[in-house]
Amino acid sequence: MPFHAAGTHTGASLDNALNKVISSYTPSIKALGYARSQIKHTQFGQPTRDQMLITLMPETPRGANDKAGFSKLKGILVEGEKIAEIVSPYVSLVVRTRPNANEVLAQLENCQISHFACHGMSNPTDPSSSGLVLQRLARDGTFEQDHLSVYRIAQLRLRYAKLAYLSACSTAENNGARLQDKVIHIVSGFQVAGFPHVIGSLGPAGDEECVQVASRLYSSVFEHGGVPYIEGQRVAMAVREAVMAVRAQDMDMPLNWAQLVHFGA
Repeated sequence: MPFHAAGTHTGASLDNALNKVISSYTPSIKALGYARSQIKHTQFGQPTRDQMLITLMPETPRGANDKAGFSKLKGILVEGEKIAEIVSPYVSLVVRTRPNANEVLAQLENCQISHFACHGMSNPTDPSSSGLVLQRLARDGTFEQDHLSVYRIAQLRLRYAKLAYLSACSTAENNGARLQDKVIHIVSGFQVAGFPHVIGSLGPAGDEECVQVASRLYSSVFEHGGVPYIEGQRVAMAVREAVMAVRAQDMDMPLNWAQLVHFGA
């Protein structure tokens, strides 16, 4: 339920949550405490410059049991270019287009910020197998889906992690009716891995809106400097500002902007 977007969104009305509060979600009080502890223990000053991983999947192979297949994400490459333009003065960029899960897991070890522009997959019967959809080379020489699952992500213990932005569908959604109290979704997997701030989506997001929100968000996050300045309410405020900017263009289409949420401290 998008409580952060509750209220009246017409004309100049201020009678809504976006205009009154800075919203942030947490799966549990324990998870919130863990996120805050990660802020204290996040390490800076590693030998190399602060790094950001950008993972892009403009096309996704069809899965073995996937009749329709995933749609092409036409705005993905533009999204990556816009983000790179904004953040390159502050971080060293590692861009991976159409990578496999092992490549991404290896890169996460040294990155403070990770941005994923790809499809997400939510499994209602086994939420721990939900994840981000990447690709790998099959034995026959073709490409097949490779899933960066909640389970694999949660096994990581990242020392430098600061912010993960999951620009993918349903990354903050748990469809398992019998497991709602467990709050197992892709966002929580990244939190367990060590990211104190995770941005995810409650549902489908349009290509154009993803580009606009990501561009505005990173501009706001880096407004006062590099990675060490990502602290306190800055990320949650940046999410709110980005969402409100997109909302102003089309208030009658909440599915274009209300799905983005911040989890963490």
